[in-house]
Amino acid sequence: MTTSPITIVTFGFKYGPPATNYCFDVSFLKNPARESRWSLFDAPSADMRDFVLSQPACQTFLDSLLPMLHCLITLDDDVRIGVGCSSGRHRSVIIADEVKRRLESEGALVRLTHREQHSW
Repeated sequence: MTTSPITIVTFGFKYGPPATNYCFDVSFLKNPARESRWSLFDAPSADMRDFVLSQPACQTFLDSLLPMLHCLITLDDDVRIGVGCSSGRHRSVIIADEVKRRLESEGALVRLTHREQHSW
């Protein structure tokens, strides 16, 4: 795919945007922290991942995002992607992990940082 690494940074909008050149907001997805089985301070788990990734809106977003990223990778040798949600702890982390998994399965080099990880 490319030899230049792609950087993905997850973040919470309430803490400000990261230094990226492309930014995506995944706050439209249902927030696991608002479900009775999880709290704002729970780290993402396999069940939480399934909850987020099984949402039809999530699949629509990922199915649209990946072709866009393929395009950006061919046009820009410094692709830095921000993936944000309100607190940067659940939805953005799960989406970024999935994007990383998919891109790496295609041979891309991906660096991933969860900026708000210290909040868990």
